[in-house]
Amino acid sequence: MTIDEQTYAQYVHEDLAHLLHPQYYAPDHQAPVIFDHGEGVWLTDVKGKRYIDALSSLWNVAVGHGRGELADAAAEQIRKVAFTNNYVGFSNVPAIQLAAKVVSLAYDNMAAVFFTNSGSESNEGAFKTARFYWNLQGRPSKVKLIARERAYHGGTLATSAMTGLPVFWKYFGPLDPNIVHTKKPDNLECDCEPNSDGECAHWLEAAILREGPDTVAAFIAEPVKGAGGVWTPADGYFERIREICDRYDVLFIADEVITGFGRTGYWFALERWGVQPDILSIAKAITSGYIPMGAFIVSKPIAEALHDLPPDARFMHAYTNSAHPTASAVGLRNLKIMEDERLLENAAAMGARMGDAFEQALGKHAHVTNLRHLGLIAGLTLVKDAATGEAYAASDGIGGRVARHLREEGGVITRFVGDNIVFAPPLIVSAAEVDQIVEATARAIAAVTAG
Repeated sequence: MTIDEQTYAQYVHEDLAHLLHPQYYAPDHQAPVIFDHGEGVWLTDVKGKRYIDALSSLWNVAVGHGRGELADAAAEQIRKVAFTNNYVGFSNVPAIQLAAKVVSLAYDNMAAVFFTNSGSESNEGAFKTARFYWNLQGRPSKVKLIARERAYHGGTLATSAMTGLPVFWKYFGPLDPNIVHTKKPDNLECDCEPNSDGECAHWLEAAILREGPDTVAAFIAEPVKGAGGVWTPADGYFERIREICDRYDVLFIADEVITGFGRTGYWFALERWGVQPDILSIAKAITSGYIPMGAFIVSKPIAEALHDLPPDARFMHAYTNSAHPTASAVGLRNLKIMEDERLLENAAAMGARMGDAFEQALGKHAHVTNLRHLGLIAGLTLVKDAATGEAYAASDGIGGRVARHLREEGGVITRFVGDNIVFAPPLIVSAAEVDQIVEATARAIAAVTAG
């Protein structure tokens, strides 16, 4: 479909009048890109302009756009039954099969899946489950959750509090005081390499001791802080995190909503370091965004506790659309595509290519620093002077200006977080498309910083 300017203007008028967008700010929607269709890593808007989707839309379209196999899987299941109740005493075949498949792909200590509709719901459910578990163990004082600075965990009230980005808190308070964040301790001597954003594993231990180990139920962390700017961990970081959680009887929740299902070249990112969480949160790529779905997965000890509940301790956590049969059918077919097309291997290879290409193109750039990537997810920081580390003033809006130039002139859609530009193209991306993303980014940075 290609439309004229009058029709486009009408769409914009109706959008502004009636549609409230995520992270809504009306001036952002005066001249929006209105998408019409996609194929592979490409998106086309209603005016006929094509873009490379360099963020998998919102980190989720892992197998690319226009996959008829997923449309067929959804249609076939919808023709069988619109919806089935999965509450007390009921189930459906696709959900049973998908739960078994996900457990088979997840960490060896994982045992059971609770399906949700989004990553926010997955993280909310993970936190509730951690509290529930400690109550079953006779330790009701363990109610707090520790999260990290610059982390993003969702948009519910609890997951907004987990999110370590103050912009997501403003005007929504008060937040849950039992959700706290790591911070650099005063006079801390750290013997480990810091993460790309400067955080060290010892920050967690300091937070546990600050709050009191008997009050802390769980710690939540993304293997890569995605929506907060793609901040990657140092080698050894998550091994230490696991040790600290074990030392103080704190459950470790791995938020793999972005990194799950191949993004880092592994089914799940912590495999890279041989670390296993107690609870695993997923969403996005489980269906490649074709139908909303998420889940949290629990370890064998937690699953055993949930399977052996006393009569007065029913696990009263539920969503109408949990284990939706159509979403489950799409999820099954999506994971088969990933396996058949060896997309984890492609993610690893194209991720290495993207990292090398960014290093060659921008590694010595006067306005770029902190190039980082892990598998097929990457980020870079724009600075006024790379030699001194001097940052741009917030009023410069440098990230938004580069992202806009990249979109309008380079034909590449991605995302910026302050002064950081981030990338996570679909796992099907080719070498030529990776090169095009990097080249367009280098041109956009050169054009915007020239003045």
